[in-house]
Amino acid sequence: MGSIANRTYFLQLKNEYRKSLKPPETEELINQLFNRPLAFLVAKVLQKLKTTPNFVTLLSLLCGVSSGFMFSRGRYPDIMWAGLLLQFMIIFDCADGQLARLTNRSSKLGRILDSLADLATHCSVYWGVAIGLYRHTGTALPFVLALSAQISMYLHMAFFDHFKSVFITIARPDCIDQLDSLDKLKEKIEQLEMNNSRLSSMLGRIFLWFSKMESRVVSIGYIPYGTNFYEQFPDTENIDPQTRELYYNEMRVPTKLWTMIGDTIHLTIFVVCGLLNRAFLIFPIIIMYTNVVMVVALFVQRVKYRNLGLEREIRWQERFN
Repeated sequence: MGSIANRTYFLQLKNEYRKSLKPPETEELINQLFNRPLAFLVAKVLQKLKTTPNFVTLLSLLCGVSSGFMFSRGRYPDIMWAGLLLQFMIIFDCADGQLARLTNRSSKLGRILDSLADLATHCSVYWGVAIGLYRHTGTALPFVLALSAQISMYLHMAFFDHFKSVFITIARPDCIDQLDSLDKLKEKIEQLEMNNSRLSSMLGRIFLWFSKMESRVVSIGYIPYGTNFYEQFPDTENIDPQTRELYYNEMRVPTKLWTMIGDTIHLTIFVVCGLLNRAFLIFPIIIMYTNVVMVVALFVQRVKYRNLGLEREIRWQERFN
């Protein structure tokens, strides 16, 4: 009886773990292999403690900002602790979403808080490392590199977040991380303004501004076949199964390429270099490696998107002939 009970428990745990994950095609490899399993254990403990996903987001924010402060001190013991704190931030950042999916407590406000907590962490660690390097060099070069690397990261994140959400919206409509149009996003933020505090309203407006910037940046992934996703798929709720299958087959490769420059990859570079006392390598690695991957991913994205358009035209011709 005991072995049957244990087997049932582990099967239940396995199913819950799968439920807490994003589609594997949209997940960064380091998260799949390391961060998500640890974060799931954290999420299960916090679920028993009846902790809200937004509270876990605040824990992530605290670890991220503290990591930036420790990086700014510029000494190895502090840099090592900065790397560890940032790894805890990554775990909590994964756990808040997994807890939300486990408890069906995902919300637009939670998504906004998560994005802004990530933004605060990014600013903290980038400029914390720059200050720490400045203590050794006495030149402005670390700040120039920090600015260049951070701009690169936000460019990468815009592509990754957008095309990940597009893939989920079309190919995996059963998942909750759907892409919202700017009009729909504006409506949801207006609802937040009516039902919540001024803080929620302000956070929503900041999130909407970033979403508008993202839509302009990622348009290069569609040109010359369009300028945005909704020109090609104006009614996402009524996409036929053949089109969904076609999109999955064509776009899963570029979607996986985008995961190679997600924000967790960038932060993991900070973690590894911090633990190895090689903080001076962080900005060059981000600027060179991730931008090369972005160019490759963008090229594949455009080629696959062209193939998708041609295949859709053939399907439509076959349908009406």
